Amino acid sequence: MVSAGWFPPYLEEVAEQAKAGEKPKVWLYDLPYDMTVLDQRFVTEPSRLRRFVYGKLPLPLAFAAEAFRVRRRYDAIFAWGAEASSLPLALALRFTRRNKRTPLVGLYSWISSGNKARLLRLAWPGFKKLILPPSAQAEFARKRLKVPAELIASPKWVVDTDFFNADLASTGVPGTDTGLGTDSDPVTNTDPQAVTICSAGREMRDFATLIAALDGTGVRCHIAGSLVAGMDDKWRAELGDRGERTTLPENVTFGPLTTVEMRDLYARSRFVVLPLHPSDTDHGISCMIEAFAMGRAVVCTRVEGQRDALVEGVNGVFVPAHDAAALRAAILELAADPERTEKMGREARRLAETEFGTTRWVAALTEVLDTVVAGSPRTAG
Repeated sequence: MVSAGWFPPYLEEVAEQAKAGEKPKVWLYDLPYDMTVLDQRFVTEPSRLRRFVYGKLPLPLAFAAEAFRVRRRYDAIFAWGAEASSLPLALALRFTRRNKRTPLVGLYSWISSGNKARLLRLAWPGFKKLILPPSAQAEFARKRLKVPAELIASPKWVVDTDFFNADLASTGVPGTDTGLGTDSDPVTNTDPQAVTICSAGREMRDFATLIAALDGTGVRCHIAGSLVAGMDDKWRAELGDRGERTTLPENVTFGPLTTVEMRDLYARSRFVVLPLHPSDTDHGISCMIEAFAMGRAVVCTRVEGQRDALVEGVNGVFVPAHDAAALRAAILELAADPERTEKMGREARRLAETEFGTTRWVAALTEVLDTVVAGSPRTAG
């Protein structure tokens, strides 16, 4: 089960783009199972009547109903996010006592927010395992929702270190004019006016503080703010609708990039800045570990949820939330010290390879799924 908001393109199409070198690997297809992906196409073949009824329902509820209908065909149901459909499914499995034969496993990143926490408090007995990579979210599930510790797994997140590799990056950003020019060697260039940095992402980003911190510094920055249809992100309002109407300092540009373009921008940047609003989960973790894989240090807002990847002074630095002066000081300090940032970048790449690689992630998820399948009445013995 995957989020309805992801498609199109469909997962197998993204996997083909990954084979062509246009996207990171879709790790789901490395799992050693015969899988059916439940998406808008309903390849599980509901009847015409069911399709008609599903058409009258919100799509996540239609997903939940169809997964419940076909559950006996499968050894397990794996929900990659998709809280809007997988939590109602867990409730149905719990209260119909049908969760033993076909175990449900959920992989989530932010279950403490609003209705999700209230639903999970009722629904967790419908799961055989909750995979919660952010340690702060695992703690929330144990302490606040009273989920038994044995029901929770917390492997570290994953980044495709083959795709996010500085050796593959080009010297510019194809098809994108950031207005920032190019540097012959952005990592070791000692001219503060020639230093390029970058930022990226969507959820809980505090780009307004970053722009205020950069104003007047001369440090060049491109902010690759993601735009998702239907999402009313806080930073859009702060920067003027979607960022188009804000007046930016001359050293700052703004606009979304493709994944390949983003890889090139990471490579051209001295380091990466991750400005966040306070949060109890690890918002920005994808951007952070992509930067690590590219051998770049990260300047990150210190928030409760972001604690599982950045080691202060080793592969990056933390700054207080909403503090433009502190962020400016950190940026200028690292901009003036290429040796330090290069050393942190080497350690960042090492960490990405050893603790956030695809092979380790797939092995961790395989262990979880094998265990729950082996323990189900359908496959026991």
